[in-house]
Amino acid sequence: MNYNQHIADLGFLFEQLGIQHVIICPGSQNAPLIQLFTSNESFTCHSIVDERSAAYVALGMARQIRQPVVVVTTSGTAVLNLAPAVAEAHYQHVPLIVLTADRPLEKISQFNNQIIDQVEPYVNNSKGFFELPVEVRDQQELGEVLSIVEELVKTAVTLPGGPVHLNIPLAEPFYEKLPGPLLHHAGSGIQLASAQQDSVASDPVPSDRKILILAGTSAPDEEIQWILTNLANSRQVVVVAENIANMPSDDFIANPELLLAGTDEDERKDLAPDLVVSFGGQVVSKQLKLFLQALENLEVWMLEGSPAEELNRLTGKNAPAAPATINQYLKAWKKAEARVRKTAVRFLDQATYCNLTAIQRVIASIPERSVLHLGNSSTIRYSQLLPLRQDLSYFSNRGTSGIDGCVSAAVGAALVSSDLHVLVVGDLSFVYDSNALWNRNYPKNLKIIVMNDGGGGIFRLLEGPDRMDFFEEYSVTHHPVSLELLTQSFGRIFQRARSMEELEEKLEVLFQPDSSISVLEVETSASENSRTFKDFMKLNQ
Repeated sequence: MNYNQHIADLGFLFEQLGIQHVIICPGSQNAPLIQLFTSNESFTCHSIVDERSAAYVALGMARQIRQPVVVVTTSGTAVLNLAPAVAEAHYQHVPLIVLTADRPLEKISQFNNQIIDQVEPYVNNSKGFFELPVEVRDQQELGEVLSIVEELVKTAVTLPGGPVHLNIPLAEPFYEKLPGPLLHHAGSGIQLASAQQDSVASDPVPSDRKILILAGTSAPDEEIQWILTNLANSRQVVVVAENIANMPSDDFIANPELLLAGTDEDERKDLAPDLVVSFGGQVVSKQLKLFLQALENLEVWMLEGSPAEELNRLTGKNAPAAPATINQYLKAWKKAEARVRKTAVRFLDQATYCNLTAIQRVIASIPERSVLHLGNSSTIRYSQLLPLRQDLSYFSNRGTSGIDGCVSAAVGAALVSSDLHVLVVGDLSFVYDSNALWNRNYPKNLKIIVMNDGGGGIFRLLEGPDRMDFFEEYSVTHHPVSLELLTQSFGRIFQRARSMEELEEKLEVLFQPDSSISVLEVETSASENSRTFKDFMKLNQ
């Protein structure tokens, strides 16, 4: 049997499972895999040179279409370059199928180059690993291998979703024509599937208990939102759903960071829950985390998989209908929210040009029904303080909250979408992930807005770092990079704004349907960014 037969059938299996998009990184060891996918019209292949960027592009795609995406690399350190995005996918429950080429085990000790140990390199950040044999002896063994691969792919999409890894040792020659598939495997298209889970609560929760539901980072889900709305309208329930939870509703709390920063100790007693129910990914608000951590003997339920069934258990599917009640608990939160929001609006109306007011203007200017990607560090923190645009979808790499991959993930999402995608990102994140612009099929529907405050502005917002001697040199990390020249080096069109008047003019041009501009730099390094932010957070204290 041809030693690459299992590779030919692997492609057929992925086709039957409904895999559509494949990110391919260049290499020689993975040449048979490149041939496999590029020769099959069922796959849309994307060439990305930088493996670190490529994996984040795959993550952005999979998060956008809610289906698994394959990323293919050669052997050696290329495998390790995927690790940050694999970890992010793990914590955001995004299904990635990682295929890494390898050299056969018996050759590792023979001084060949581009060789590392590729057995389970993502062991704590993936849902599964399988190493294919170098060759299969007969059709029965081939069928067994493909069955394992199929189960691994299905594991990636079983909620909570996540990345899986196939390591594929390949022997030379690498550049011969692959054989056709031998087996007609009975696979079927797959999407995110429900997970089987044990109940966290066997009985309905008493109707008088105050319940705080934390909707973490997630994609839009109409069923979950409908359940949460019913709970808020029928029980003593408050739903906290930040912008990246994608659960917009006037019945929910979207800005917990701002609200809790503007409440005193007595008022927080009325906001304290008896029970916290959480689902989804990470929550951004530090004020919310500190508020809950300070509560003694707090009962917490953490829902895994699809939370719909467990949320329904809060009332009990077969329980008699509860008498109509007024949600006094939500009224307490909404009262505080209204007061703090009113003060915030007055402050922002009078504030001068800075990161906070610039980001406010940017988000307000984004066309309806667009997709907004938020960089980490200060960018997403600023966004949490501003009114939620219910007509936008919000995404951010908050699984591990690193600055790497912010641009690449937005590129990946825009590549598989016809909507307008807007990335608001800091200057360090943009420079760090600038290879995301290195893409011959760069999406025209992605607009990048870089908030340039002259370095790691997040550290100026935190209490404490600026008291350290190393602060300016090692925390703020000033850089000499010209964002204009960097953008132009990748063939992208660049503009800059240095004032609110310029920003408004440039945003109007940027969001024109036929605009060719890719990157808009918002220069705020001369502004009082940290002072404005800290004054804003102390409004009601």
